[in-house]
Amino acid sequence: MNARAQLPAVADHRPPQILAPVGIFASPDKFEHAQRVARVFSESALVPNHFQGKLPNCLIALNIADRMGEDPLTVMQNLAIVSGKPCWQTQYMIARANKSGVFSSRITWKSEGQGERLAVTASAALADSGEVVSVAVSMAMAKADGWTKNAKYNTMPEHMLRWRSAAMLIRLYAPEVMLGIQSTEEVEDATQSAPRDVTPLRQVESSAQPAGPRPSGPPRLAAAKPAPPAEQSAPAEKGEAGPAPEDDTESVVAQFESDVQLARTEEDIADCEAAVTPYAEADRLSRAQRQRVENAAEAARERIKASAEPAQGEQDADEAEEPTVDPNDPDFKKGVEAARDGQKRCVITAIREDEARFAKWKAGFDSVEAEG
Repeated sequence: MNARAQLPAVADHRPPQILAPVGIFASPDKFEHAQRVARVFSESALVPNHFQGKLPNCLIALNIADRMGEDPLTVMQNLAIVSGKPCWQTQYMIARANKSGVFSSRITWKSEGQGERLAVTASAALADSGEVVSVAVSMAMAKADGWTKNAKYNTMPEHMLRWRSAAMLIRLYAPEVMLGIQSTEEVEDATQSAPRDVTPLRQVESSAQPAGPRPSGPPRLAAAKPAPPAEQSAPAEKGEAGPAPEDDTESVVAQFESDVQLARTEEDIADCEAAVTPYAEADRLSRAQRQRVENAAEAARERIKASAEPAQGEQDADEAEEPTVDPNDPDFKKGVEAARDGQKRCVITAIREDEARFAKWKAGFDSVEAEG
């Protein structure tokens, strides 16, 4: 009769830490202090654009830094936002994993084959068991998953496969090192290839349908109508809301702004615009997004035009070259490091906003591409 009374209460076995606040939310005093610190970062030009003037973003980044035991500025410099999801720069993931203690040795790579047969394997030894674990990726995998949309896979394929294999190795065997957050490339690919529901809305079906069994598959329109473009789901009727315009268009616009900064010719700009055209034709870009695309393209054309004007005289082609930049210049070296790390654009705001410094950074960035 007393068997039920002898069972321990469920609450007694619930781990006390399951509801315990963590990071900057651990106490009111800590949260108040974090807000003051976040305000300093939000007003600084040393953090990326997605943190400048955005106190909530800075506050969340501070919480991530607190949980990781990392310097807040380091976290903000390496934390990107793609379609509302935080993601890490791959080189930062490798640095964290190498010094985390999860691996007893640094991550190393082995390359096999060339061209279409190129494959890269990332390996490391686990510190607790000594087991050597590895992850292999190949150009065949890159093409199948759509990674090669990134032009860097054409200019520096082995380098890009190294980033991919290392990110996958870390997420498989040491996800706690980066709090389970994915790399920038992984989030961008997932956003661009996210499946869409193109099933027509139920109310557009005609009530006067022929008798008999209905065909298999999703509901069909009663009257023949042209199918919507592949990039756009079926339009809503009777005031129904269509797909959210920010689902992936923001990442497309942001990628355009990044790529067009590296354009050197009018053909390069046209290639960048080709990636945005389907979204514009499907009327999925907001007015602000269209304006951003136009402004970025116009700025690129003005930059290309300005760089071409000095060469229109009777000077020799060698004389029309841009002034040489000292390879020991700090901004030149940062451009070289960015290109070798697989970055697509300059992430240092102070350099981007200074035309002279950006020119030195780009000279270093382009020198690596020229070598490849």
